[in-house]
Amino acid sequence: MIQAKQSRIARLLFNPYLNHILKRHFSGFCVMNKFPLIGDDEGLLITPNHFSWWDGFFIDFITRRYSQRQIHILMLEEQLKRYWFFRYLGAYSINDNKPKSIVETASYTSTIIQDPHNFVVFYPQGKMEPYDKRPLELKEGLLYFLKKLARKTTVIPAAFKIQYSEEMKPSIYVRFGRPLYHHQILSSFDDFRCEFNENISMLDKSAPLTKPAGKFFWSKY
Repeated sequence: MIQAKQSRIARLLFNPYLNHILKRHFSGFCVMNKFPLIGDDEGLLITPNHFSWWDGFFIDFITRRYSQRQIHILMLEEQLKRYWFFRYLGAYSINDNKPKSIVETASYTSTIIQDPHNFVVFYPQGKMEPYDKRPLELKEGLLYFLKKLARKTTVIPAAFKIQYSEEMKPSIYVRFGRPLYHHQILSSFDDFRCEFNENISMLDKSAPLTKPAGKFFWSKY
C-alpha cells in the first residue's frame, strides 16, 4: 500500500488552488446543519457519499472549516498512483484485489485514527454511483476496518449535493448525519445504512431551490 506523507508545503500550495477552482465552477457552498462536536478522546471517521469527480475536493474544503484535525482519505491504489500529489495531502491507498493490501490498509487506518490530530475519510459505497440512485448500496467492507480500530471512534455520515438554481453555476450543499460510534455499527450495519441514506434524503428536502444571499461560502447555522 501507499502511505500518506503529509507535507506542509503541499498543503500551502493546494489550499489556494482548491479555493480557486471551487469558486470558478460553483456559485456557493451551503452547510445545512451543524458539524457534530467530537471529543478529543475519540477517533473520527467521516463517510461521505460518492457521486462525482469533485467529492474528495468537497470533503477536504469543508473539513478545513470545521476541524483542526488532519485529513487522511482512502483511495484506490491505481488512482493514487495516477494522482500521486494527493499523497502529500493525506491520501493513502488500498488495493481491494489483494488481501494483503486490505490487511495493511486496515492496520494503517487504525494507526492514523489513534492519533487525536487525525481523521479518516472513507467512502462506504466503494465506487462512484449516480447521486439520485436510491437506496445507495453500501459495502460491508467498512466493518472490517472498524473491527481493527483500537480506539473509540465516531463515524459521521456526510451527504453532498450539486444543485442548479437560477444562476449559471451550481451550488454545493452538504449535510452531516447523526454520529454513530464504531461499535454501534459493528453491532448493526443496517442502522448505519439507514442513517447514511436518511441523511441524503434530509439533504434533498432541505436544500433550497434559490441561493441564499451571501458570499461564496455560507451556512444556515
